[in-house]
Amino acid sequence: MEPDNKIKCKLKCEIVTPEGLKYDDCAIMVVVPGKVGELGILPRHAPIVSRIVIGKVMVKGEDGSRERFAVGDGYVKVQYDRLLLTVDTAERASEIDVERSRKALARAEGWLERARHGDSSVDTNRAYSSMHRARNRLKVAGAE
Repeated sequence: MEPDNKIKCKLKCEIVTPEGLKYDDCAIMVVVPGKVGELGILPRHAPIVSRIVIGKVMVKGEDGSRERFAVGDGYVKVQYDRLLLTVDTAERASEIDVERSRKALARAEGWLERARHGDSSVDTNRAYSSMHRARNRLKVAGAE
């Protein structure tokens, strides 16, 4: 019998959104934005389920590569050598449309300015969320 020369994945990482699978590869470390700070996940991590907030996800691949994602709210589930990140949005840093993000930020800031001046038609929660998502995309893309 021949030895199994197949290299096993240290930490299987999947990032899933309602649009589908955004990332599916092996990693040696993943950092996710938790409610009270960043969570660093390594292989053989204790099982957890945690809430994820708008922020940056960094995936360090087994080859030393680093992928960054701007993500929205969701959850992370870790079981030994498998990480499943389920979020409402996820964009690779290299795929972020910086100009679109700047326009979204300006639009959200405009809504908030209108609300400060008494415009009751503005949904301030939605405006703050839009502003936060746009700023996060710009930060992850390295444009802020």
